[in-house]
Amino acid sequence: MTRSRRLPPRVLRRLILSVLLGVAVGAAAWSLGMDVAHAVGLGAAAAAFVACLSALGEAADLTWAVPAPEPRPGARRDIVQLGWSLGSRGGRVSPEGLRRLRLVAERALAVHGLDLHDSTADPELEGLLGADVLAVLRRGSTAAPPRTAFVGVVLQRLEALDDAAPIRPTAHPAPEEPHRAR
Repeated sequence: MTRSRRLPPRVLRRLILSVLLGVAVGAAAWSLGMDVAHAVGLGAAAAAFVACLSALGEAADLTWAVPAPEPRPGARRDIVQLGWSLGSRGGRVSPEGLRRLRLVAERALAVHGLDLHDSTADPELEGLLGADVLAVLRRGSTAAPPRTAFVGVVLQRLEALDDAAPIRPTAHPAPEEPHRAR
């Protein structure tokens, strides 16, 4: 028992309307003076064109593509790039990874009013970070690039800065809260 496939009513309606439009175009062309063969050909071409357009209209996506969201700083992609930038051959930190590590350290120390490259703040920096970490973070240090395991030590000491109270006031003090009458 074979089952006959029928066209959906909407598609059948569009095909019938396309043929009727082709007949109307052919009849209009014949009435305007075109010979019968060319008028039938023009009507058939018009019907085929409209049928194809209606079939494309059925499959075409009329909505705009949603643009990809802009990456936010600190997003997962940034963390992955940071992780890949740390490693290099021989288990040592790459120059790019060391540069990013220095940038993180400069920002963390700026919160405490310290500058990584200020030689007058060496005792305070050594007290907070340790001499070994300070030697690695200073630019132009003669120390070989550290091993990637040492990066964990540096990050732990930088995280410990968050728990410590700021040593010096920052350049921009926090605004005082206005007194409110009760």
